[in-house]
Amino acid sequence: MKKNNSRCIIVFVKAPVEGLVKTRLADHIGKGNALLLYRAMASDILDAITHADCDLRIFYHPEKYSRLVRDWLGSDFRILPQVGADLGIRMLNALSRTAAEGFDKILLVGSDIPELTTFITDNAFTALKTHHAVIGPAVDGGYYLIGFSQSHIVREAFTDIAWSSRDVYARTLKRLRKNGKTVHTLEPLRDIDTLEDLQGLVSTLTFKSHCAHTIRVLAEIGLPSLTKHNDRV
Repeated sequence: MKKNNSRCIIVFVKAPVEGLVKTRLADHIGKGNALLLYRAMASDILDAITHADCDLRIFYHPEKYSRLVRDWLGSDFRILPQVGADLGIRMLNALSRTAAEGFDKILLVGSDIPELTTFITDNAFTALKTHHAVIGPAVDGGYYLIGFSQSHIVREAFTDIAWSSRDVYARTLKRLRKNGKTVHTLEPLRDIDTLEDLQGLVSTLTFKSHCAHTIRVLAEIGLPSLTKHNDRV
């Protein structure tokens, strides 16, 4: 099926290096298990997006792991390095580069939201027909998705923000509106950073048929061990 060449989803990934990904979660389930889980969540997201009616770009970080990332993801995707001193500038540069390629509607998502579906991304693209921007709030106060129509990317939405704080979504929304942009808000989802996030995911995952990779890895890790670790928190 021919893809809609006016729409693009950017996926931000980290290189699959033990000790580099999901560090807060690794404190409870181990670095090796955290890496397995991260790869599984990313695979579920990429599986969903490859069925969406849009193009796809994967931007990875850090750049020095180029070969490792390409060995992991294969040759079916367009894979590019993230460029910039912090997360905000890297997101801004990726959005701007993709807009310069001529895409009219662009979404950017993370790689740790296994509950993300094509239904949600389709809704985001539809919202961009009538709004300048779209944003998906995360349960922890950040956001899991941000998107723009081509000429409405707002630099101030990505600068001077403490990315680990609980008010990232609120501050970003305020800056978009301050710059005169209309914003559509999507349903909240959880990104999986902590043991609490993981347990929240596990409680609903039985009903998520699209999370096959994540479900498989969680079965390998063993849910009783998650409960045991939680008792020590």
